[in-house]
Amino acid sequence: MLVKTICAGVAVCGVIGAAAIAQITPSMTSSTHQVSSKQEVLRSVEKININTATVAELRKLPRLNARGAAAIIEARSKSKFVDWNDFNTRRVVPFFVRDVIKDRVTF
Repeated sequence: MLVKTICAGVAVCGVIGAAAIAQITPSMTSSTHQVSSKQEVLRSVEKININTATVAELRKLPRLNARGAAAIIEARSKSKFVDWNDFNTRRVVPFFVRDVIKDRVTF
């Protein structure tokens, strides 16, 4: 009798779980489309000039915090960045930040 009760409980949980997944799946699909459209918007955003940007403008770059923005401003005060290779060589911000901002900056 106990085994039948446990099996019935597991079956009910399985049915409820399947119904919950069926309800979640369409919204997951629509959120994927929303992410894609957000990525397209990000691609069309104007590039930020690292040599002239303010701290607030630099902070808009992904993964760049206040410390990274301050490091960029300090480095460019010594000499302006010539191009991406110059920026990359100076290692002003960590590599994972450089990888993310590469296509969003100009000099």
